[in-house]
Amino acid sequence: MNHQTKIQKKTGSASSKAGVEKRENEREAAFKNVWRGTHKDYRGCLPDGTLTVMSWAKYGGGLVTASSICVAELAERQEFIKRRAR
Repeated sequence: MNHQTKIQKKTGSASSKAGVEKRENEREAAFKNVWRGTHKDYRGCLPDGTLTVMSWAKYGGGLVTASSICVAELAERQEFIKRRAR
């Protein structure tokens, strides 16, 4: 492995970390949007301040957070909120 390859690997890992952080921030923002668009009877906050919403039955029901909601449900709920806002 030459010097240039090592540099590319190092910068690649750094950029992938930045990409992961960006996706996490986007996921948090999307979840907050879903949380705001959910009726107050179906959303809440855990004692540590974590926002929660009731998951839809087809995704298993229960409480979900930004870190536990599946990508499919998050996307579907965002689309639902966009349609309802029109």
